Amino acid sequence: MIRQAVHQGIRRRFSLAGVKVAPSKTIDAAAASSSYMEQLEGEWNTAKPFEEIPGPTRWQLWRGFQKGGEFHHLDMAELMELYQTRFGDMCRVPGLFGMPTTVFTFKVENFERIYRTEGQWPVRGGADPVLHYRANRKDGFFKDCVGLFSNGPEWGRLRSAANPVLMQHRNVDLYLEPMQRVNTQFIDRIRAIRDKESQEMPGDFLDTINTLTFESVAVIALDRELGLLRAASIEQRPEAKELFRNIKIFLQSFFELGMKPSVYKYISTPTYRRFSQASDVIFDTCSMYVNEAVARIDGQSAAERLGRRSILEQLLQINRKFAVVMAMDMLMGAVDTTSSALTGILLSLAKNPQQQQKLREEIVSMLSQPDRQFTQSEMKSLPYLRACIKESMRMFPVTFGNLRSAGTDVVLDGYRIPQGTNLLMLSTNMMRDERFYPRPNEFLPERWIRPQGDDSTESLLRNNLNPFAYLPFGFGPRMCVGKRIVDLEMELTVANLVRNFHIEFNYPTEKAFNRSFLNMPIIPLRFKFTDVKYS
Repeated sequence: MIRQAVHQGIRRRFSLAGVKVAPSKTIDAAAASSSYMEQLEGEWNTAKPFEEIPGPTRWQLWRGFQKGGEFHHLDMAELMELYQTRFGDMCRVPGLFGMPTTVFTFKVENFERIYRTEGQWPVRGGADPVLHYRANRKDGFFKDCVGLFSNGPEWGRLRSAANPVLMQHRNVDLYLEPMQRVNTQFIDRIRAIRDKESQEMPGDFLDTINTLTFESVAVIALDRELGLLRAASIEQRPEAKELFRNIKIFLQSFFELGMKPSVYKYISTPTYRRFSQASDVIFDTCSMYVNEAVARIDGQSAAERLGRRSILEQLLQINRKFAVVMAMDMLMGAVDTTSSALTGILLSLAKNPQQQQKLREEIVSMLSQPDRQFTQSEMKSLPYLRACIKESMRMFPVTFGNLRSAGTDVVLDGYRIPQGTNLLMLSTNMMRDERFYPRPNEFLPERWIRPQGDDSTESLLRNNLNPFAYLPFGFGPRMCVGKRIVDLEMELTVANLVRNFHIEFNYPTEKAFNRSFLNMPIIPLRFKFTDVKYS
């Protein structure tokens, strides 16, 4: 088992890198892999049993999450800190009520070993509520198309179909223009709702950010603007507003079902009923929009059909059911995550005016006319913008880590980890660790664009930084399928905000986020947006 997984990992790494290996190189690689396999097998024979990994008992876990228990009032980051302090860099958390036992690891060296041995079809847990809903839906719609929440060969088949549509650079132009239209509406919305005297946003500005991210994904997944950022049209599209409301209900109940002990698989709990009802609305609305798109496409002339096809049209060419499921999965997976990231970016820029001004200068030098839209080539020529986004996602991580199942029997920290074991790789604590990032509590985008060959002792990034310490979109075949879309959405939004406004936030930012499965802002986002004056 170990031998097979390692061979698969080596072949995949060469394939992902686009490397053509000469015969002699292949022999060298095979020899290296044999040596590595012998090392892994030797470690397994001498490793301690899985059952000896320290961690809480089932009773301690159940009692701890009840009212008055020691875990009850802890957020995710506090709970992880408690586990690490009490049990060390790895702990075993037993499953309750059908949930699997999960091993938590805090060491980057373990992350790399987990990813390198994950196999052909990496298995990611944590989606049990979605899988339970789709397996038990009475009409059986998801029987042969569970979506990208699935695992194994079915996931491999669906992901192979989705990658050419969603992960290719050539498709960026397809969603650049519609995303810019949504972005323009967002800028107009800010000017409409900010306070006329203070120029500050209302405390519920997060709702507007959520609407932006929802609209940006919907314009791609559903091939239409829903109009929720245009105040005058909100009441004209009640189904769009209802879809947006149920996406929020879905996400809230999903995190609760996925992270806390629950009997929903045996008894339909109130939280699961909310989750199921929201999923029904999302399914019905996405199906309606996809059917409208099919009718629209069927009504096109032959000349119109020769033009470039939208993302939805390309998905429909694969399979109509697949298009519906992918629309649902994109809406479910990209709204809160992108809102969290954008909030962190805005807070970082607002609290660091020098870096904000440097970014503005880069953007204006590339696009001197304030009202002109960005082209794809211009978006590629903004390195400081990408550095600002990357640094803010280090300062304000979107989630606490990545989840995988062991692709083979593997040894971590001297313990045997059987194939299929749920593994939670907790990276948040590394983001502000001096061992990885000098001056870790400072917002320094420059650390990501250091000139090549610079070996200065004042480096802002450790020369030996393990690449697995920072993986906001995951790694390998199972990395986020919407990465291209999310990257463009964040880059467009930040670039347009900075070239239109001076951004300030004149309030404390300590404990700005509720650190749960997903880190979401919990403070009023009273950003001050003052118009930039151009001569």
